[in-house]
Amino acid sequence: MNLAACKLKLYTASMLKKYGIGLTPEQFLLIDLLWNQGTMTQQKVADTMHKDKNSVTKLVDALEQKGLVIRQKGSTDRRENSLVLTSKAIKLKIVAKEKGVSILEDMIEGISEDELRSFLSTLNRMSSNMDSHIG
Repeated sequence: MNLAACKLKLYTASMLKKYGIGLTPEQFLLIDLLWNQGTMTQQKVADTMHKDKNSVTKLVDALEQKGLVIRQKGSTDRRENSLVLTSKAIKLKIVAKEKGVSILEDMIEGISEDELRSFLSTLNRMSSNMDSHIG
């Protein structure tokens, strides 16, 4: 599984570069989360992505430098940052989502719907099993 995960990351990185998206796979996941969920706190992003706060901070720093997100201080707790998409990020969404779908379609080429359903079911069960042991 680790080898497949590493290959997935390398493949996705090369395809994002090929399509001129200008994001790493992790940056793409974070911005995709914001495209889908809207403004979120950095802590909520860390929890959702199962990443530590320092890793998310580095991802946000990079996205901020690219002009794709801005941090907004919380009104009640100034230590809490909310991540807001910029207009540049919103414009990128259409192209990036289209290319993301294309990347996924290339990865699953030749795999039947039944095989995909079985694979996803197995991954979900494994995830649940791990969740029950983590606490």
